[in-house]
Order: sequence, then C-alpha cells, then structure tokens
Amino acid sequence: MPGADASGLIHDQSGTQSLVGYVVDIGQADGKGRAWLDITDRHTNRVGMLHGGLTAMLLDAACGFTASRMFADGTGESADKTPLVTVSLTVNFVDGARLGQRVTATGHPAGGGRKIAYVNGDVRDQGGRLVATATGVFRRIKR
Repeated sequence: MPGADASGLIHDQSGTQSLVGYVVDIGQADGKGRAWLDITDRHTNRVGMLHGGLTAMLLDAACGFTASRMFADGTGESADKTPLVTVSLTVNFVDGARLGQRVTATGHPAGGGRKIAYVNGDVRDQGGRLVATATGVFRRIKR
C-alpha cells in the first residue's frame, strides 16, 4: 500500500482513490487532512454537478486522515498508516460544485481520546464557496 510522499501527498492508496482520482494531503503543519478533486464529467450527477456521494467520500477521506493525524501525534506512528474506521459521518449539502472546478475537503479536529476522534469538515470550491459540511466520528482499530 503506497504511503505519503515527502510532501505529505497520497495518491492511489486505495482502489477507490485510484478509481475516483482524488488526492489526499497530510503534509500541512496545521494537523488537518485534506482531499481534493478536479471535477470531470465522470464525477457529475445528471444535472452536471459534483455527485453528492463523491462529496461525502471526500469529506470521509479528509476527516478520516485528520483523525489519523490526531491518533499519530506524539506516537511516532505515520498518519498515513494509522488504521481507523468511520463510526458515523453526517453530511450537509450547502451548494453545488460544477464541472471543471477543483473542490477541497478539509478536516478540522474537534476532540477525542485514545480510540475515538471527533472531526468536523467542509468542502469548498476553488473560489472558497462552501459546498458541504460534515461531522464525523472515527475509531482507531488494531491492524
């Protein structure tokens, strides 16, 4: 399983990521995970906007990698190798993103402990317009 490169970018770590084509960034000093996608016609719904399921997937990735970073802090473990599962993810759709735009999902640490992390998230288009928000709960698991 490929990990993060020297800049903290992750490409093709899972079959889903390879299929959809999003990129994960865990290399920023703020501790937040990010996932971005350049929207093509294969990512749109029947009205030409980013499909809501893909919006939720980006939020799950960004928030999940944020949780991984929270668990890895101070342990010496690599955030791209910290195993976890999503317990819950609630998504609120605010506006649509259109073909040709880049959208970025960002996870924001909200709390937790040794095994559970709470993360809020948002998706914004390249102009900074809010597309969706999320709240997620993630549980650390043993490999």
